[in-house]
Amino acid sequence: MIFLCAFGLSMLAVIALTPAVRSLATRLRFLDYPSRQKVHATPTPLMGGVAVALASLAAASAALALIRCPYSARIVGFLSGGLMVVVLGLADDANGMRPAPKLAGQAAAALVMLLSGGVEGIPLPLPLAYGLALFWMVGLMNAFNFLDNMDGITSGLAAIATFGIFTLALGNGHVPTAIAAISVAGGALGFLRYNFAPASIFLGDAGSLFLGYVVGGLSLRAVAHADAGTSSLLIPVLMLGYPIFDATLVTVSRLMDGRRVAEGGRDHSSHRLSRLGLTARQTAVTIYIISVSLTASAVCVSRFMDGSPALLTLTTVAAAGGMSFLGLRLFRVPVTAGVTRSHPGARRVAVQIPDRDDMAILVPRDRVYAGTRRRARRSRETIEIR
Repeated sequence: MIFLCAFGLSMLAVIALTPAVRSLATRLRFLDYPSRQKVHATPTPLMGGVAVALASLAAASAALALIRCPYSARIVGFLSGGLMVVVLGLADDANGMRPAPKLAGQAAAALVMLLSGGVEGIPLPLPLAYGLALFWMVGLMNAFNFLDNMDGITSGLAAIATFGIFTLALGNGHVPTAIAAISVAGGALGFLRYNFAPASIFLGDAGSLFLGYVVGGLSLRAVAHADAGTSSLLIPVLMLGYPIFDATLVTVSRLMDGRRVAEGGRDHSSHRLSRLGLTARQTAVTIYIISVSLTASAVCVSRFMDGSPALLTLTTVAAAGGMSFLGLRLFRVPVTAGVTRSHPGARRVAVQIPDRDDMAILVPRDRVYAGTRRRARRSRETIEIR
């Protein structure tokens, strides 16, 4: 009953709070403006993450108080780290941040959670446990930040992941973790009322970083003290396979194109799926289906097949193979600017704007990335001006 209360309270709080946050963001001009790298066409309020974070943390705190759960250092550290990433995200939304200080802030928030007992029960030597847990949490914060590029995707994936974490935590007897997970699931689902395409408000970095932080931290706690030993660490990897897949696809494609990984662009898996002819809603639902499949596989192997290390490893390898096949298919979808050159005397070439077949810009030949030229020859979607 307490879990249903936490879920319902968080969902209702987000539904009630989001319109007020949206109005405040509009008055403060806290908006995400359209650009060539984004898919929305009108200025859209940010700060949706503030509503999700406040509602989720309040619901979890209320539920813990109802069952008279003592506020241990681990719980206080988890809540403190969550508030830190919300503040960090708001600062980035307001003024923009360079990658280095942003990563430092993410690492600091993760360390607050980990140093307060977040690695207890992880079946690894302590230094290795801290190092991998820090990499995991910072990586997921950025993966969820990457995914926040199309309506409803990040909040929907966070809801799916936290439902899976709730099931795992409940099965392993981690009641506080289960309460926190189901509270975030309620908040993320409630926010979809305003964030599913067409969205009237965005999570912003405050929301995407918060959801990545929560999912990363709670997934570690859900498998702590699991019977499967070290192989239990594959469970969150399998469950969160889609955010990992998208971050890997974006990183590899940008490095191959000679671009910085932190540079924005319309080269995410969601953009590539939409280029195949899917609408924004169809793209979101397709990603949901893939994520549900991965999460359900992780939960089934863990809960109903006794977490067999061999079966868990086999399932993870099979999922990795399937996602790799999808990645190879999506990698061939032309989403970045492309150029071609057949006349050696051409001083400028026309670079086609992604997703705008009717527009191109003139770029000096020596400023075109070699990786982009290679992709242009494959896509054949470019024109030339001599």
